[in-house]
Amino acid sequence: MQDLLFTIAIPAYNNQKTIQKTIDSCLKQQTDIPYELLILDDASTDSTPEILSQYTDSKLRVVTLEERVPLIENHNMCLKHALGQYIIFCHADDALEDHAIEIFAQKLAQRKYPKKYIVWGHSMFRDFSSKAIDQAGFNYNELVVGEFAPLMFLYGGLTPTGTCYSKNSFWDIGGFLKVDMNSSPSDMSTMIYLAMYGFRFEMMDEMILNRAGSSTAIQEAGENRYLSELDDAFNYFIKKVKHEEINKLISMSIKQETKPLYFYHAITQSQQYKKLIKPIISREIIKKPWMLRSILVRRLLKRLYI
Repeated sequence: MQDLLFTIAIPAYNNQKTIQKTIDSCLKQQTDIPYELLILDDASTDSTPEILSQYTDSKLRVVTLEERVPLIENHNMCLKHALGQYIIFCHADDALEDHAIEIFAQKLAQRKYPKKYIVWGHSMFRDFSSKAIDQAGFNYNELVVGEFAPLMFLYGGLTPTGTCYSKNSFWDIGGFLKVDMNSSPSDMSTMIYLAMYGFRFEMMDEMILNRAGSSTAIQEAGENRYLSELDDAFNYFIKKVKHEEINKLISMSIKQETKPLYFYHAITQSQQYKKLIKPIISREIIKKPWMLRSILVRRLLKRLYI
């Protein structure tokens, strides 16, 4: 399986109820392009290993870990073991549309098979486009790169599932940033980091993924838990990125009509950024006093002033 264009990677852990549908969607791609399906089983203790053993398709390859790792480390293990030039993640409770590989291949050919490149499309349920377009102000089918590229991800993470990454470029920079908590949104802190270091991003107006069965949505975790996980992800981001570069992100965000409140909350776990954030939030509350009804805003104010 050398010189493959694509690896579809499924990070899995105890997904006996959903993984068969996921695998089948990945194996039934309507394409003549050779690809592999890599399943990284994170030491599952349910019947997931038995389900995997039933598949005989030559495209499918299983790597099994002996001990559990955090969720995002499972993604990094997929990057490490993938043979394709580009890696498409599909979580073990999601399903790829049957034309996904063809759509990605057409876009990669159009862009002349770029390095330092990340591309995605629509998903049925929990779609990233509303954050990128409505909140951050970006558009479909245009390259986003340069000093303003990180703004797209200040509003939330780009979930790996259904997203295609240039594998070697991503692996060379270290993959997803480290976290300690299992569900911390490294997909947010990592995308900001990659944008700051020259990666190019593109959002296609194409359907790629069905997330109807997803179990990892923010709204299901609860706001307080999510804010704790966000702190964990940005703890490593703050350690890795220069103080001046984070200040620049904050300064650029001031011009945004919709302010990235989750980013502000995460970044102000470090005392040195509170001075910049305080006047931004004060002005916003004066303009929109109803913001005080938000748990997020109240938690942010508490962090800034207490």
